[in-house]
Amino acid sequence: MKYLPAILSTDHSHPNATERAYLAIKRRIIELDLAPGAHVTKTELSRLADAGTMPVREALTRLQRDGLVQVLPRSGYRILPVTLKGTRDLCAFRQLLETEAAGLAAERGCSEASLARMEELLGATYVLGDPDSVNAFLRANFEFDAIIANSCGNDMLAQAITRVFDELERVLRITLKSLPFSTSAAHQRAVILKAIRERNPNVARVAMRERTGASQQHILDTLMSSDSVTEASIQVS
Repeated sequence: MKYLPAILSTDHSHPNATERAYLAIKRRIIELDLAPGAHVTKTELSRLADAGTMPVREALTRLQRDGLVQVLPRSGYRILPVTLKGTRDLCAFRQLLETEAAGLAAERGCSEASLARMEELLGATYVLGDPDSVNAFLRANFEFDAIIANSCGNDMLAQAITRVFDELERVLRITLKSLPFSTSAAHQRAVILKAIRERNPNVARVAMRERTGASQQHILDTLMSSDSVTEASIQVS
């Protein structure tokens, strides 16, 4: 696939030191190794990223633009918390993008190989409290959606969707700590696949809108009611 979210990328051989530092720190934030709300210093981040001070400083400038890091005058940096408003906005943006991508993918059609791979990915589940199964589940779900994004025929749309996935992954890693596997969500993905296979864009759009809307509600409900809200420094704003 041309456009991949970070969780699916296998290319870590960037010659640019700043790019390597940026990707290394960003993954630490997304995977919650650097917890939302945590205070960090350039020295700590240089050690974590195995990079020099200058690449880390430049990487932090990019991470500020991404909305992941905040500069604290004379006291280092802060990993920005996840907020309910930010999560709501992110999920709504995702819904807009993925609904259109699903419709376009159904109009254009997907290759048999892509359809077969999506069928395989429908079988992914996870066990609550098992990090390895959660990682595998996230990879499968993002790959399923990335296939749709890459099949929509619009490069800008596909790029925007994969960028959203990088932000969404951090939120999902928080919520999946306490949200059990949903068989209804698996069924919704199957409906989307069926619509794309049958080249039915209207059904594909409706199915994706319903699936992403239900996902948003599950995420917000979980953030509001679970212990993860306290642990992850979730803020209501």
